[in-house]
Amino acid sequence: MRPKKNKEPLRWVIGTHACKEAILQNPSWVLEVIIQDTKARDHEALEKLCSKQKLPVKTKGGKFLNSIAEGHQGVAVALNDRPRWSDESADRDSSLVVMLDGITDPHNLGAILRTAWLLEVDGLFIPKNRSVDLTPVVCKVASGGAEHVPVESIQFQSQISWFKEKGYWIYGLAEAGKQSLPQTQFAEKSVIIVGSEGAGMRSSTQGFCDQLIRIPQAESGSSYNASVAFALCVYEAARSRFL
Repeated sequence: MRPKKNKEPLRWVIGTHACKEAILQNPSWVLEVIIQDTKARDHEALEKLCSKQKLPVKTKGGKFLNSIAEGHQGVAVALNDRPRWSDESADRDSSLVVMLDGITDPHNLGAILRTAWLLEVDGLFIPKNRSVDLTPVVCKVASGGAEHVPVESIQFQSQISWFKEKGYWIYGLAEAGKQSLPQTQFAEKSVIIVGSEGAGMRSSTQGFCDQLIRIPQAESGSSYNASVAFALCVYEAARSRFL
């Protein structure tokens, strides 16, 4: 018998792929599954999955699903939990975490989450203010990544100090970095800080970094999208795990 659940969802997931991964990864978190009354072929597989997991399915109109978020693809899942960071993760010999200094675009955070999942990032940390969190759109763009990687809202500078005490080396992505990404030898326990879409990393945050690194580019007047910069840097930091 499943334990009783809180009636109010902690978050909503939309989109076929994201909803499927939410159901597969943590069925005990699912409060209900909503499928639009004008069903599509993709919904049949989702209904079969719900039946196998003995999860409740409700049929609703497009108006209800639009009230959750647009771009839902006719499906939504209500969840009462999310992946959580454990401080014990910091006690391992090897760990890679990322701190996002003010990402406000849900599509950027979603893309970052998807890459973080595939490259085995241990956790993402965001400031309590000036940041998007796990919205339905973020979860959709992440295509399942939101069910695997903890996203924690924290006091930014105190969290950096905590990681330093735990033996992490702090890397900040900045145009002013003296060392380029290909030249960087990442520590076994690394924190990578990525700045906001427009302003980049705050100067106060830069002061906490042990090393500022830059990503080479052909045009000095432009910059990489935040999620692309994240992917390039985290791949370099994580690729030793896959060699």
